[in-house]
Amino acid sequence: MLLRGTAIVSALTLLSRILGFIRDLLVARLLGASMFADAFFVAFRIPNLLRSFIAEGALTSAFVPVFSSSLSHGRPSAQATLSRISGFLLCLTLPITALGILFAPEVIHFMAPGFSADDEKLALAISLTRWMMPYIVCVSLIALLNSALNACGIFGASASAQIIMNIVLILGALCASPFLPHTATLLLAISVLVGGIAQLVAQIPACRRAGLSCFPTFNIFSTDVGEVIKLMLPATIGASVYQLSIFFSTILASFLAEGSVSWLFYADRVAQFPIGIFSIALASVLLPALSRTSASANSVEFTSNLANSIRYTSFIIIPMSAGIWVLSLPIVRLLFERGEFSFESSIRTSQALQALALGLWATSCHSMIVRAFIAKKDTITPTAIGACSLIVSLFFSLLLMGPILYAGDSSLVIFLQKSQRSLENYFPGVPSLGHVGLALASSLSAFSSLALVLLFFGIRIGQFPWSTVLPSTLLSLASAVVMACILQPLVGLVTVPWLQCLIAVSAGSLVYIGSLFLAGSRELAETSHLVCSFLQRSTTGSP
Repeated sequence: MLLRGTAIVSALTLLSRILGFIRDLLVARLLGASMFADAFFVAFRIPNLLRSFIAEGALTSAFVPVFSSSLSHGRPSAQATLSRISGFLLCLTLPITALGILFAPEVIHFMAPGFSADDEKLALAISLTRWMMPYIVCVSLIALLNSALNACGIFGASASAQIIMNIVLILGALCASPFLPHTATLLLAISVLVGGIAQLVAQIPACRRAGLSCFPTFNIFSTDVGEVIKLMLPATIGASVYQLSIFFSTILASFLAEGSVSWLFYADRVAQFPIGIFSIALASVLLPALSRTSASANSVEFTSNLANSIRYTSFIIIPMSAGIWVLSLPIVRLLFERGEFSFESSIRTSQALQALALGLWATSCHSMIVRAFIAKKDTITPTAIGACSLIVSLFFSLLLMGPILYAGDSSLVIFLQKSQRSLENYFPGVPSLGHVGLALASSLSAFSSLALVLLFFGIRIGQFPWSTVLPSTLLSLASAVVMACILQPLVGLVTVPWLQCLIAVSAGSLVYIGSLFLAGSRELAETSHLVCSFLQRSTTGSP
């Protein structure tokens, strides 16, 4: 069930990511790494960050264990829980949306204080924020409904919704292309809101198949709402470490050279590809599975599910990270280098992408293990780990980013400059890496999060299944290193980006799979069996 559900979600997510790259390609051609792009990405990040805090990061993490318990008592009980939590979510997101629109200038000053140096960029970012803030209501409800559907065994609704969102944004970018950059950027912001509404409407058929209603009730003082709130408050930070790290990177990038925000955004979009098509898909299937086994006190299956998720994370994410490292420049050139997106922007983006690629495995594994704590209804521990990781991220960001270029006199700027001078005294000679330093800080923070979550797993839950996980991880790592060493000279033989990617992906897949086959990889054998079973069912027409 774990692998089959992950395969369904991954296939749909792959299509969504492909459409997402087409969307990013069109946005890059339209806006490049300009002032307009920086303003759009900062404004777009605000509702997405709030979504991570309120919906995907906190509410759904608290909701799934509670909903799974209600589901064990029957579908009517589960429906009542879903309706009450939906009402609570609306009571939470509607006021936040209104406040975000009303205080958009203050939000932008907080999110990107460096924009204050450019009145036009600041005004544009404020306008875009006001257009996109209502998106948080739609996307939060979508995340809640998707969690309920996953718990009911209906997978892929989230990826399907994202497919719709990407199609709307692609159409928005195409419609915006004849206009001047300022108008085009506003049209993109409007298409974000339209896409959110379309995503929400698209959830109705899946909910009907599950026997669930989307209609909310506003009994926010019920027991299940109280339990969700109790779990949700600490999970707000614990389940959103990565997004918080990106949030701080956005603030700090606004103090660097123009284009830094955009370079980091484009790099993050590529880095999120393996996480999106596999890690998030697996995590969405894993949490309901862990919640069910935790509720039934089946510790053997609980540990087995977690170990399997880590094994397959290493099996998939490590080689993809190695491939992204080797192919960073060809990938960026192939996806984005056209129109307003120059070769210089490709180089800057690829440098950030390499730094982010280093932390993909740690980010993915941390996400899986955190699900074990959440399934046990322990959100305090992930919160403490998240707080420590954010401190590590801020520490390395200030240490590696170099001097702040913005010459303002705000208290935040003064604090950051004093902090940097103090770090320079303790760590002299550290190179100034600019936006690359911010990306590298994110990866270092991911490894610190993983180390802490492994430490507390043994303290709070039990013995971690090292005997199952470690051999598979080391085998995947060794095979990926062999693959990268072979790919590096191959990529240099040609200069055309699409041909470089084609050669590297083909040769890299053969080398990695061949290495695992010779080593007798368990994951490779299980995956081959799953694929053969699927093909056999497809041929015979059996369910």
